[in-house]
Amino acid sequence: MADVITREEAFRKLSARCVTREHCVSEVRDKMRNWNISRVDEDSIVDQLIAERFIDEERYARAFVNDQFRFSGWGRIKIGYTLRQKHIDSLTISQALQSIDPDEYMASLIKTLKGKLRALKVLPQQTQAEKLMRFALSRGFEFNLVHEALKELSLECEVGSEI
Repeated sequence: MADVITREEAFRKLSARCVTREHCVSEVRDKMRNWNISRVDEDSIVDQLIAERFIDEERYARAFVNDQFRFSGWGRIKIGYTLRQKHIDSLTISQALQSIDPDEYMASLIKTLKGKLRALKVLPQQTQAEKLMRFALSRGFEFNLVHEALKELSLECEVGSEI
């Protein structure tokens, strides 16, 4: 059975948790559901956490975009999709994604493709290109940028090929 805690104890635990790391409202609500907090208390705790700036969805989105791009090597599509799953509004997501430098983004894509290409060297060039395209798309990079990066790496992937 899940723990049941008081409103004050829940606020104290959540504020301490939010000090150590960025959290969004949906993560905090999920945690409170595990503690069987009433909906009224849940709403008031979230409001208080926002008012006291323990939670800031814009700050969370910027940090999430930065971390997933830099440390996980994700593209904009995958990052945006994950933020939508966390119920972050579209405008906030769009603004956070704009914080990624386009040159750095393309450099990251090319670095990712070069790393994967090392493992595919024994395959024919067309097969390499198809596998690299699939790989980059699964990491959340945009099709047109992947196609451009493959051209830069001197690999052609036919647009009509099975991807």
